[in-house]
Amino acid sequence: MPTTTTCSACRAAMREGDRFCWTCGAPREGTDRLEVVAPDAEPDHRRRVGTPVVAGFAALVVVAVGLSAWYLTRSDDDAVQTSAPAPSASSPSATETPTQTPTQTPVTTPSPTPSAAAAAPPPSATPTPTFPVGPVVPARAKAPSTAPDSADAGGRTTSYAVANVLDGRPSTAWRAEGDASGETLVFTFDAPVRLTQAGLVNGFAKVDPYDGSDRYEQGRRITAVTWTFRTANGPVTVQQSLRDGDRRMQTTGVAPVEVTEVDLTIDRTTRPGAGGRFDRTAISDVEFANS
Repeated sequence: MPTTTTCSACRAAMREGDRFCWTCGAPREGTDRLEVVAPDAEPDHRRRVGTPVVAGFAALVVVAVGLSAWYLTRSDDDAVQTSAPAPSASSPSATETPTQTPTQTPVTTPSPTPSAAAAAPPPSATPTPTFPVGPVVPARAKAPSTAPDSADAGGRTTSYAVANVLDGRPSTAWRAEGDASGETLVFTFDAPVRLTQAGLVNGFAKVDPYDGSDRYEQGRRITAVTWTFRTANGPVTVQQSLRDGDRRMQTTGVAPVEVTEVDLTIDRTTRPGAGGRFDRTAISDVEFANS
């Protein structure tokens, strides 16, 4: 039987080998309350087991740190490359931002203020030209040919210049030798004129005052002509038929035209008069008017 004793503090039973009371923890009588155990007091088997464990754990830490450093610092050449197909030209890349058509903002021109609009002068309108009503006389006349001068029954010289058709006297005339069909007389105005009518006396409407000879019957008479009015928009033509034997001014109308030149072309004449002894073509007068 082991030897027992009693704790002096609580009177509890203690075994012989106990240094402290099991009940109150008081030291055995004759024993110090604090016992310092030297490091060498640790059992040898604990020292042998603890040291290798700590060393192994430290080695594992070192290995882990080294692997982490290698993984973080490895070259890109060691990484596994995954080839991706080249982006199609018709479809944008996944990282590419689709191009957007810029929105154009219309530019609005500010309207002028009422004061500015009132200050601007109104556009000047082109004045409409006005033309006098009545006879219109050309400034010049030109003929392709003219018969030579002659003398009347009284011995006076008679000229047949083309200017005679503009003097308003039937006893004077322009005259050409033979059949003048196809010839054109040209009448020119110094400024644009408005015409609605043209006419002529279709032969030499003269009776010789000395012997009463009828010059109209002796020569050819014109039976058809063509008037050509040369306007800014192109020529306007009017054909006119004439009555043989009518010694008056025979006129024809035309839609209002503005011209500076008119052509008169002889289209047809009669046969020579007086048994063919006088083969000449004559015009006594030409007249233009604006009505």
